[in-house]
Amino acid sequence: MTDRPTPDQDPAADAVGRRIREAALAIDAPPALRERVAEQRREAAAAATARRARWTGWRLPTVAVGAVAALALVLVVSGVLGGGGTGTTGPSFDDAAKLALARPTAPAPAEDPNHERLVDVKVGDVQFPNYTYDWPKWKTVGTRRDTVNGRAMVTVSYHGPKGTVGYTIVAGKPLGEPGDARQITVGGRRLAVLRRDGTTYVMWRRGGHTCVLASRATDVQPDLVRFATWA
Repeated sequence: MTDRPTPDQDPAADAVGRRIREAALAIDAPPALRERVAEQRREAAAAATARRARWTGWRLPTVAVGAVAALALVLVVSGVLGGGGTGTTGPSFDDAAKLALARPTAPAPAEDPNHERLVDVKVGDVQFPNYTYDWPKWKTVGTRRDTVNGRAMVTVSYHGPKGTVGYTIVAGKPLGEPGDARQITVGGRRLAVLRRDGTTYVMWRRGGHTCVLASRATDVQPDLVRFATWA
C-alpha cells in the first residue's frame, strides 16, 4: 500500500514513514516492535501538525497586515472625501475676506419694512444692518451671494466717507480665526482685528455664524469696530 503525499508533508519524513508501515505489514513483529512502530507514527503525525501550525502562523501576520493596510486606506479616503471632523475641507477666513472685498453682483438691498435699522437680507437668523440709520453718509451699494465648499456666503457692500466696506456672513459653524489677528473686546463683543496687505479686517461671531468686515481704506479700523458692535 502506498500513501499519496500531501502538500504539508516533508518528503524525507514521509519516505521513512512509508518504510516503517511496509515493514510492519510484511512481518509478524513482536509486541515491542509493533509499539515502536506505533510510536514512530505518532511522532510523524506530531511533526506534520507542527509544520501546519508553522505554516498557519506565517500566513496570519500577512492577513493581519493586509487588514491594517485596508483599514488605513479607508481612513485616508474618508479624510480626503470629507468623511467628518476637522478633516472636512471647509471655507476659511481668507475665503470670507476675499468675498468681502469682491464687487457686488446684485443691487443694494432694500430696507427691512419691519425694522428700519436692518436691510432685507439675512443668513439664518443673522440680518445685515442698515448703517444709514445711525450714519446717514454710509449707504448700502450692492450685494452678492456665493457658495464656497458647500457653505453659503452673503456679502453686503456699504460706501461712505472713507470708501467701501464689505460685510460678509458665512452660513454654518464659525470659521477659525487667523493666527495674526489681535483680540479685542468692545461692548462685550469679542473681535479679531488685523491689518494685512493694506486691508483692515474685523472678524467676530454672531448667531453661531462668522461675520467679516473688510476695507482697503486707511484709518478705517475705528469705523469697522463701530460697525461690528452696532447690533
